[in-house]
Parts: sequence; C-alpha cells; structure tokens
Amino acid sequence: MRFYYVNTGQVCVELIKNAFKRITLTLLIVLCSVFFSYAPTRVQAESETLASYTTYFNAQDKGRTQNIVIATSLIDGVTLQAYGEFSFNQTVGERTKEAGFQQAKIILNGEYVLGTGGGVCQVSTTLYNSALKSGLEVTEFHPHTLQVSYVPPSRDAMVSTTSDLKLFNPYPFAVKLSAKVLDGAVRVSFLGKREGYRYEIVSETLEEISPPPPIVKLGDKEEILRSPRNGLKSQAYLEKYKGDSLLSRTRLRTDNYLPIQGIIVKKIENTTN
Repeated sequence: MRFYYVNTGQVCVELIKNAFKRITLTLLIVLCSVFFSYAPTRVQAESETLASYTTYFNAQDKGRTQNIVIATSLIDGVTLQAYGEFSFNQTVGERTKEAGFQQAKIILNGEYVLGTGGGVCQVSTTLYNSALKSGLEVTEFHPHTLQVSYVPPSRDAMVSTTSDLKLFNPYPFAVKLSAKVLDGAVRVSFLGKREGYRYEIVSETLEEISPPPPIVKLGDKEEILRSPRNGLKSQAYLEKYKGDSLLSRTRLRTDNYLPIQGIIVKKIENTTN
C-alpha cells in the first residue's frame, strides 16, 4: 500500500466545480469535511517525539568535532517511510577529505590510530540508541573491538566502509529523524506517533578480561606510553514498558571488547665507570 500527500483544499474545489457531473454536492461537502478534519490531526500526531538519546564529546578536539558535526547534519531531517529502511553509510556517504572529514582517532585492529572520519561512530552509536528507544528495529550493527567511553558496553554501533548501521521502521506511519550538535553533545530524536509504549536499554557487564603483561621498551627516562585497560564481556537487553509495567525483556546482543596492553619505557642504566 502506498500513501500520498494530498492538497485537500484544491481537491475539494475541483470536485465541487464538477459536482453535478458525477455525484451530489451534499456528498462532496461531507467528503471535504472529512479531509479537513483529518489532516491537522495527522500532522500533529507525526510531530510527537518518540524518544531521544544524547552522548557527549570533547569539543576541544577540533578534527573529531568537525566529523561529528558533518555526519550529524547529513542524517538530520531524514524521513523513514512506513516499513522503510535506513542505511547510515548510504545517508552519510564515504568519509573522505574531499567531503570535509578530518583526521581523528579511530579504532583499527584493536588499536587507536589516526584516520579520516574519526568520531563518526559516535553519531552512529547515538542514532542506534535513539532508534531502539523509539521502537525501531536494528537490522545491522557492529560493535567496536575496544570499549568506547561515550556509551555503556554493548550499546555502541561502529561504522566503516564495510560495516553499516541499518534500521527498519516497523510502524504504519513515517518517522522523522532529528539530529543536533550543541556544546559538546550530539542528540538524536525520532518524531512520529506515540503508541503508549516506552523502551529502555539495559547494559550488563558479565566479566572483565585482564590485559597481558605490558610491553617494555628502553629509553632515556621512565614513562608510560600507553596505560593498560581491562577488556569486557557484556550484553544488552531491550525492555518494553506500558506505563510502569514491564511487558517484555529481550536480549539484544552479547559482546567481547578486547583489553588494552600497556606500554612502558624503562630508563637505560648508565653502566660506565
């Protein structure tokens, strides 16, 4: 079934002009009244906020901030039609220098390195959480290899040239995406028609994974080049509520985040007499 926007006023005028050619004027006036009384209600219903989610970042990191601003602006205002799909990569496009994306830290093969478009994953992650809280379905997502700081574990959504975030709108009406950046925060909301349900995401840490012994290097002074950090095994659940009543609890995912091996420098001792 397809839905089309109709200029009801123009339709009614044209129908009334030709009323006596087809059906009675009385019936046409009734039909027009139905159109006019329905249209404002429909517009109002689809402008309700289904849910929002906000994450925070360091605005002093100029390159990463610019990448977040660009990606956020590209998804802002997108409409998912009823039973329609959304692809983050198709919407945002390739993260290149020509598209305005800057160098910033990314996670690659379990390491933090500089890469074009660093920070875009925070936008996709914020979108992921907002979508779940709005009742949308996530049909494709990918975790980072390392735990990120801006969301609890098992609530991230990494994107790359080969990894996408895809959503499905299960509602019989369109939903609109609103995405904004302000003062070190990115906020993503979905607008549509509320159906009286509330969704919450619960993250649980199952165990911590200890890092291997640190890598030791020799140098002129002792220092820590990289601090060790435990890895995690975690899972997330989606809870559906009606008012304060829990209706269902569904496990979304289980993830393993790698530990970070430390790197330290030990001072070379001068053995010269």
